[in-house]
Amino acid sequence: MSAPTPRAATLAFALALAVTMVAGCPKKPTETTLPLVTTDDPVAEADLEEARERAANGDAPGARSGYEGFLRDHPEDPLVPIAQLELGQLLLAEGRYEEARAQFAPVAEHEDEAVAERGSFYLGVAMHLLGDSTGAIERLRPMVGRTVDPRETALLLQTLGAAAEQTGDRIGAVEAYDTLLSEAVPEDDKHQARERLAQVISRLEAQEAYVLFGRLNREGETWPSVTRRAAQEAFTGGDLGRVAELIHALEEADVPLDEELRAMALRAGRTGQVHAQAIGAILPLSGRGREVGQNALHGLMIAAGMPLQGPPSRNTPRLHFRDSGGDPERARAAVDDLATLHQVVAIIGPVSGEAAVAAAERAEELGVPLLSLAPDGRLVDRGEHVFRIFSGPTEEAAALVRAARARGATRFASLHPAHGYGRAMTRALREAAEAAGAQWAGAVSYDPAATSFGEPIDQLAALSFDALLVPDAGRRIALVAPALAAKGLWSGSAPQGGRVVQLLLPSPAVDRALVQNAARYVQGALFASQFHAASATGESAGFVSAFRDRFGSEPDAYAAAAYDGFRLVARAVATTRRGDEVDRGRVTRWLAQSGGFATAGSSGGLGATRGPAQLPRVLELRDGVFTPLR
Repeated sequence: MSAPTPRAATLAFALALAVTMVAGCPKKPTETTLPLVTTDDPVAEADLEEARERAANGDAPGARSGYEGFLRDHPEDPLVPIAQLELGQLLLAEGRYEEARAQFAPVAEHEDEAVAERGSFYLGVAMHLLGDSTGAIERLRPMVGRTVDPRETALLLQTLGAAAEQTGDRIGAVEAYDTLLSEAVPEDDKHQARERLAQVISRLEAQEAYVLFGRLNREGETWPSVTRRAAQEAFTGGDLGRVAELIHALEEADVPLDEELRAMALRAGRTGQVHAQAIGAILPLSGRGREVGQNALHGLMIAAGMPLQGPPSRNTPRLHFRDSGGDPERARAAVDDLATLHQVVAIIGPVSGEAAVAAAERAEELGVPLLSLAPDGRLVDRGEHVFRIFSGPTEEAAALVRAARARGATRFASLHPAHGYGRAMTRALREAAEAAGAQWAGAVSYDPAATSFGEPIDQLAALSFDALLVPDAGRRIALVAPALAAKGLWSGSAPQGGRVVQLLLPSPAVDRALVQNAARYVQGALFASQFHAASATGESAGFVSAFRDRFGSEPDAYAAAAYDGFRLVARAVATTRRGDEVDRGRVTRWLAQSGGFATAGSSGGLGATRGPAQLPRVLELRDGVFTPLR
C-alpha cells in the first residue's frame, strides 16, 4: 500500500485528534487542556457538558447540534471559545474545513493568550487543509516545543511537515517529521511520519540532502537515511570528495554500510587516482551495433599493440573495454567502472547517440576525458572533458561546399529523406553554403522508405541550382541517382538535353555497392569521407596495412577513429606526465590543442572546440574509383 499524501495524512491526524480531544474532554482542566475558563451561568455550563457527552458517546451529529445550540443560546458566555474549538475539531474531522476555520478564527483573537494560542493552532491546521500551506507554516512554526498533549504535538508536526511538502520545502518537511519521531507521541503517528519521510528523502536533491546531513541530530532516527541519500546524490553528481566525507561520517556514527555504500566508498577513494597505462573504451559489442563496435575494438587493439592471444607486454598501454550494448544506463555505469575500478586516464567511445550522451554526462561529472565516436556535434556541450573525434553534419557539409565552390558551384539544393539525419545534413548544407557566399535554391524531401522518386524530383527540377546534396546511405542513393538521371539531372556529364549538377554525398554514401550498382549515375560526385582504406596514405596507410595483417579485412571509419583516439590519449599522457604522476586535467587540456596530429582518419587531432581539428576529406568518384581531391 502506498504512503498517504501529505494532506490525507494531516486529515487522518485531525480526525484522530478530534475524537480523542473532544470525546475525552475532562470536566476539570488539566495540564493538557485549555486554561481554566469558567462561567457563572449553570445553564450554559450544562448545555456545553451535554454536547461533550454526545461526542464522548460517538454521536457526532448530536454533538455538533449541541455545540451549535450552545453558541446560539449563549453568544456572550465565557465558555464560547471552548465550544468553538470543540465544534471546529468535529468539523475538521468531517472535512468541513471552511466551517472549521470560521470557528477557530475568533478564538485565535481571544484576549486570553493561552486560549488564543490554542485557537491559532487549530486555525493553522485548517488553513493547511484549505490549501494555504505557507500561511499555516507561519502560524504553526512558532508553536514547536510548546504543545503538551502527545496527539496535539503529533498533529502540529505532521501539519508542518505536510505543509512544507506542499510548498516544495523538502528540508523543512524532513525536519518536521524527524522532530515528530523524537517526541513522546503514539506509535501509529510515528509510523505515518516514517512513511512520509521515506517519500520525501527519496526526492531530496544533492544540496538539500547535504544541508540536512549537517542540521539533523546524528542520534536521531532520520540522519542515517538522509546521509545515505546525500552520498548517493553526491556520487551521481561526481562529487566524490563529498561521498568520502559522508561515508566517513556514517562509519564514525557506527552506522552499518550496505553493499552499495561500500562500493561507493571504494570508488570514491580510487577515482582521483589515475593509472598511467590504463585507457578505457565503451563500445556496442552486443546488440544492433555490435559490428561497428567490433571494428572499433579492433582499431583499439592495433593502437594498443595488443596481441591476438596472451597478455600484452609490460610497457604496453592497457586497454579496458566495456560493452554498452547501445544502452544509455549501461554506458553510464561503464564510465563509473572504468574511472573508479580501473582508474583509466581517458575513455574512447561510445558510438551511438543516447549511450554517448549518457557516458559524456557521467564522464564530465567525474572529470574523465571522453573521446566520443558519435558524430553528434552537441556532445561537446556536456562539458570541457568531452571530445568528439568524428565529424558530423556541420563539418561534412562545410567540406562539400568548399569543394563544390572550388569547382564553380554557386547555387545549392537538397533532395533528402524526411528523417532526422536528412534534415540535419540539409540544414548544415544551407548554413555552409550561405556562409561561403553561395545562394540557397531550396530543399525537397522524400519518404525514407520510398522506391520511386518521380514527384519529389519533379519538384526539385523546378528549382535553379548547380550543386545537389542527397544525404542518404549508398544503397538508397543507388536508387535515387538513376531517378535523377531519368528526369534529366546528371552527375559529371550529361547526354544531349540533360542538365549537369554537382552531386554532393555524405560519408554514409561511400559504399562499393553504390559503385557496383549505379556507377554511371554518380560519376564526378563528391563524397565527404571520414576514412577511406583504399586511398589511404601516410599514417592511414600504415594503419590499414596493420589492420589487414591482423584481422584479414578492411578497417572502417570507426576502426580508424578508435585507433586515432587511443593514440591521442597515449600521446597526451606521454607529453603531460610528471614522473609517475598523470593528471586528467592536464590530459584534457592537451587534447584540446592536439590539432596537427597525424591520424588515420580525417580528424587531424582535436581542436579548441573539442571536435575534429580538420574538415573531413572529400573524394571524387572517377571511373568507378574513389579518388581524394587534391
